[in-house]
Amino acid sequence: MTADPASGAPDARQFLVRPDGSVAGDDGASGALAAALPYTGRLARRMGELAGVGDLRLVEAFGTDHLTVGVTWTPAGEGTYRAALAPLAPRTVPTFTVVGAVDPAAAVIHCLGRLDAVEGVSWSAVVTVDARVIGIQAEQQDLDRLAEVGNRMLAILRSLEDQHGSGFVRLGFEEGALLGASLGRHALVAAIDGADDDALTAMIDEVRAILADQDLSAVASHREPEVAPVVEAPPEVPPVAPAPLVGARFGGAAPRKERGSRRFGR
Repeated sequence: MTADPASGAPDARQFLVRPDGSVAGDDGASGALAAALPYTGRLARRMGELAGVGDLRLVEAFGTDHLTVGVTWTPAGEGTYRAALAPLAPRTVPTFTVVGAVDPAAAVIHCLGRLDAVEGVSWSAVVTVDARVIGIQAEQQDLDRLAEVGNRMLAILRSLEDQHGSGFVRLGFEEGALLGASLGRHALVAAIDGADDDALTAMIDEVRAILADQDLSAVASHREPEVAPVVEAPPEVPPVAPAPLVGARFGGAAPRKERGSRRFGR
């Protein structure tokens, strides 16, 4: 499913970006694509930390051609990028017809549910250009981390689109892979593990078609479900018996007759 950039197809264009930024080979973009790879690598490496999938090992971008980049890291955290550009066979993007008015928020939820049905997809989300998570299909995710993952994926997509025309990126890590796809100015992000390329591509085409005319910026941010605060009832306090009445007055004795008052001086 993924190509080895070091042994690309016979007609693949290969180039190397060293840790010091020097380039060997031709990237076909006058060095601009090679210059974008270290920036992309740093963004993606942090995404792996946030998503808990380990270090970045592979970048694949599908655009005007198939870009495959193998990544190795020095102890100082500087990357070496071995890249290959191979032609992609022409593909006809199917058309989809969306019948009736669709609420943007409902459309996002529908699309994430469809993507979740693809075998190998463990979670997915839509993140806007202003780093808001507006939809998520997962049992549990840290929304702050997911927003940063989406923000970085947007930056990667923009960087590669400028030089490569890519709107579909797959990042391979030590313990999994992340997918990113452009939705206009926004991005679809998903965690995938062994998902079939054809099934993923077909579903991304469908999601893009459904969301193409939707104003995703108007969709409210996803929020954690509100949990009612637990109010503990005060502990029961046993009734306190009144203090016993004491003194001769309350002891059953006859009341003492009070003495009359004496006149002053008598």
